[in-house]
Amino acid sequence: MTPAQSDLQLWNKFRQGDRDAFRQIYQLFAGDLLNYGYKVSGNIQLIEDSVHDLFVEIWQRRTNLSETDSIRFYLFRALRNKISTSQRRNHLQDPFESLETSADEFLIEQHLIDEEQRDGLLRQLRISYSLLSPRQQQALHMRFFLHLRNEEIAELMGINYQSACKFIYSGLKALRETVRIISLLLPFFLIRSF
Repeated sequence: MTPAQSDLQLWNKFRQGDRDAFRQIYQLFAGDLLNYGYKVSGNIQLIEDSVHDLFVEIWQRRTNLSETDSIRFYLFRALRNKISTSQRRNHLQDPFESLETSADEFLIEQHLIDEEQRDGLLRQLRISYSLLSPRQQQALHMRFFLHLRNEEIAELMGINYQSACKFIYSGLKALRETVRIISLLLPFFLIRSF
């Protein structure tokens, strides 16, 4: 059974009122939805309320929901729409609020670097990541932390496929250049410290 088939079966059980299917959907996706929401807005209360409201609404409207072969994508799109609506209504848009938490989460993956070298590299990557555009950060987060396909990223960001690929590619290119420069300069700094 493919993931799309299992998603379709789980979703259809949920739409028919199966509470275990609903519980399973919640357990599988609530954490990812919160993480995604924190990238869309830095307003933690708004995100937590939006995720809660989303699950309440889909349960209440379950019989009227359309079929999907990607529950993750369906929920992420619904959450994005809910947050956007709330932000417009409450005038809470601030595109720079989420930069700080985005950089910290991305850098967690650098565990393979030696302990002594890692601190310097992480500092430089944090600075480089914070210099990426918010759209590049959002695209990288969705691709590498939420494991979404480029087509899904394009849809969630409201852009075309080529633009989504460009945000991912240019963001990775900038981060790779930082690592390359540091790896070239690191031996020089290590020699000078002795």
